[in-house]
Amino acid sequence: MSAPMRLLRHPGLVVIAQCCIGVVFLAAALGKIGDAGAFAGQIHHFRLLPFGLENTLAITLPWIELIAALALLLRYRPRAGAVVTAGLMALFVFVVAAAVARGLDIECGCFGTADASRVGTAKLIENVGLLALALIASLKPAERQGSAVERELPGPDRARAVAGE
Repeated sequence: MSAPMRLLRHPGLVVIAQCCIGVVFLAAALGKIGDAGAFAGQIHHFRLLPFGLENTLAITLPWIELIAALALLLRYRPRAGAVVTAGLMALFVFVVAAAVARGLDIECGCFGTADASRVGTAKLIENVGLLALALIASLKPAERQGSAVERELPGPDRARAVAGE
């Protein structure tokens, strides 16, 4: 495994990434759950979905975000929560890029009505950064490496050395 990948898979870094993306998704979910109607309006401004799907998405997306955030923050299947957040962030990057390419001047709706940030290049860069964070959070943490002596021992001897025999 390469040195950069070893660093990205460091257990501490993976847990920090999981907690950070979990907090972001928790805030995003809570900002949208309370006002599905307003969120549906924000989705409508992107002009990507038919009307019925806008409402369905406005009702279901915040709950998916909340479940993923809780999985990350409560450490119950955190990699599953991270994979969901990475998939959603990839979708959000696409949606914001499409809005930027079409020159739309709209609110992103990322945190519901709690945040009035606009779609633009800065939001696209922010989403790409959050996608990178979610991808790090979804990595399987590297397993603990034994000491140099333990790594040099053959199979059964290594197992005994690691077990402390």
